[in-house]
Amino acid sequence: MAYGVKKMNFMKLMSFVFTIVFIVIIYFIIFYALKIMYKDVKTGGKRKSSDANYSELGLEVLNPGDNENLKRGSVVPIRGVISLGRKEDNTIVLTDQYISGYHAKIFIKNRDCILEDLDSTNGTLLNGSRIYGRVKLEEEDEITMGSLTFKVIG
Repeated sequence: MAYGVKKMNFMKLMSFVFTIVFIVIIYFIIFYALKIMYKDVKTGGKRKSSDANYSELGLEVLNPGDNENLKRGSVVPIRGVISLGRKEDNTIVLTDQYISGYHAKIFIKNRDCILEDLDSTNGTLLNGSRIYGRVKLEEEDEITMGSLTFKVIG
């Protein structure tokens, strides 16, 4: 009978220890989640980037060409994906007759600014040379599509 009492006390002790450990783990998870939420609220949901230059890049219109909706000297900030073409669902709708429906897109990938020609009929020029597929953009690069010319600025 003494063995049964000791076994019962040991089981109660182990149950109590596991309960305490479980509660500590739950509190740790809650504390960590609150810490993450606090940081998110404090920074406004924006992640800090070690290379902030790319979030400040833009496209300056050097020559609007035959595109009535663009003005010389205006700047388009590069945020997310910018699609360029004659179709209405592009980010920048162009009216130049030498621009394809979906001509090109510009986006940020792994902190690099990328220009991609979308198999346009008349092509996309970067610093005077036709590109195929994707290329990395740098400040001061000039992009030409039809009669339109952009300059990458920072």
